[in-house]
Amino acid sequence: SMKELPKNLKLVIFDLDGTLINSTSLWRDIDEEFFARRSLKVPASYGEEIAHVGLKRAAEITAERYCPNETPEDILHEWEEMSIDAYLHKITLKNHAKELIELLYSKGIIITLATANSKTLYEPCLKRLDILKYFDFVIDVNSCKEGKNSPEIYDKIVQKYDVKKDETIIFEDLLEPIITASKGGYFVVGVYDENSVRNINDNIKYSSIYIRDFNEIISMILNN
Repeated sequence: SMKELPKNLKLVIFDLDGTLINSTSLWRDIDEEFFARRSLKVPASYGEEIAHVGLKRAAEITAERYCPNETPEDILHEWEEMSIDAYLHKITLKNHAKELIELLYSKGIIITLATANSKTLYEPCLKRLDILKYFDFVIDVNSCKEGKNSPEIYDKIVQKYDVKKDETIIFEDLLEPIITASKGGYFVVGVYDENSVRNINDNIKYSSIYIRDFNEIISMILNN
């Protein structure tokens, strides 16, 4: 069932990675490039070994098991250089993301960003993609206790602008933030991302509406 968009829309909150930009294959790409530079293929179990341990520990594991002549510090530095290069030069916008942002902007809707990413990556990326200028406010999870496991990050933005939850739309691709935002009482647009979706039915279930392309939202806003 298609839910109606909030009638009196005043504020949108975008997630970045996997929602606005095609960056969710980044670490897989980096892993492939990293091992290729050493004339190796990515080990079969590598993804699982490093999935949830954070970059520092991942570099230690990589040095211990696969690159015994290298230090974790050097590996970490190489990864950082590769990710900066990708955000600065390679990562692309999702289809119709720019058109949607320009439409929202032309309607005087406040456009904000809530991201787990760091400023050194997202600022130059959004500048290159020519959309940074449309964002009124950016908040990253470092300023919140719980990251996106709690609606605090969204609540802070809504309170800052003194708007109501039912005047707000949140765009997210990952299941956990979709659940967090919808349980927090927000209208959530779930955005499809082939690299981040595990079970699409869960994402659909917890989203107010679920889209595969931003042009679906553009037409809804134009008809709203």
